[in-house]
Amino acid sequence: MNDKNTVIVIGLGRFGQSVCRRLVALKQEVVAVDRNMHRVEEVADIVDLAAQVDATDEEAMIKVGAKEANVAIVAIGENIEASILATSILRGLDVKHIIARAQSSLHARVLAQVGAHRVIFPERDMGIRIAENIVFPWLSEFAALPGSSYLVGSIEAKEEMWGKTLAELNFRQRYNLTVLLLERKGTKLIPSPDTVFQEGDVLTVIGEREDIDKLKSL
Repeated sequence: MNDKNTVIVIGLGRFGQSVCRRLVALKQEVVAVDRNMHRVEEVADIVDLAAQVDATDEEAMIKVGAKEANVAIVAIGENIEASILATSILRGLDVKHIIARAQSSLHARVLAQVGAHRVIFPERDMGIRIAENIVFPWLSEFAALPGSSYLVGSIEAKEEMWGKTLAELNFRQRYNLTVLLLERKGTKLIPSPDTVFQEGDVLTVIGEREDIDKLKSL
């Protein structure tokens, strides 16, 4: 995708509005639509285009520019039929990337069948995230790699690493993590096998959550 996408957000409840505001903050071009005029008015001042549209009306979607969007986010909440129809219409308009919000596993399967490239469960995912942040407080400092269970983030070199090289530590086998970058006194470098770790070094690592937690706990 280009750095700047044209994103159409369909359904302007709390989730849809939150998506719009974040996309605007990230300097994306945003088209926001909903059947409810009051919801449309709530985001009209911040997005590029806000319109009262029935997302199950293909002609109306074409007029509002859905066909030109790089990304479509079907954020419709409880109206499962409307979310399915809107997703199907978007796929028929050849929108490159369609993200649809699901209410259940069955709903998710149907959305995938009618053309959603990605299905999300905002409430479920947020609940999981909150629970995990309680058990793993450091988790908010790491980013998940899309489509995998790997996390990427920074961790300070542990005392047992000081004065030893990457090779001497046998880092990959010892910690089951890979060091991508090392920051030392504001300077960033890609470590080699003979790089000697020092106190205060900050390592950017990639790996599974459980292995990062073990290292964090040392």
